[in-house]
Amino acid sequence: MSKYTFRNSTDEEIKENLTGFGDWIYGVVPEGIFALFFGKVRSRFGVNNSISTDWKWMYSYPVTVEDENGNKFFFRVYHGAGGPSIATPFEELTPEYEMAKNALIEYIERAEPVDYVWKGVYKGILYDNIPVNVTYTVKNGIARVDSEFPEGMYDDEDIENFM
Repeated sequence: MSKYTFRNSTDEEIKENLTGFGDWIYGVVPEGIFALFFGKVRSRFGVNNSISTDWKWMYSYPVTVEDENGNKFFFRVYHGAGGPSIATPFEELTPEYEMAKNALIEYIERAEPVDYVWKGVYKGILYDNIPVNVTYTVKNGIARVDSEFPEGMYDDEDIENFM
């Protein structure tokens, strides 16, 4: 297996290698896994200016992976509508790109998550008309996720009818 290096993409690489085909990193898992993953991404790649308060577009990290032969592979690690995802420039990946993608995910997964608190709003497929306040907290490697409907915005009957 090739050895890889991982880094934030340069502005030039981002312009030349827009990534557009995304896949979820996880399926249906406890949301605490999402919170831990973001802490691990931040551990590996720092804080960038993409972090938002919109749960469906929480962050986006352009990442360049380079193998020992100097081949570069471009990815965007982001939190989209389905949770943590990874985008590539191609719908179908070459075996080399697939290996680099898997190495990147493993590299992130092996990181110790940084402590952080993120507060945002989720307006998803089910909640288009009912925003949900969400807070992700990671402290000492332990994730906590809190969510709540804004007080006074809806009465209990509205929420029960919605569910």
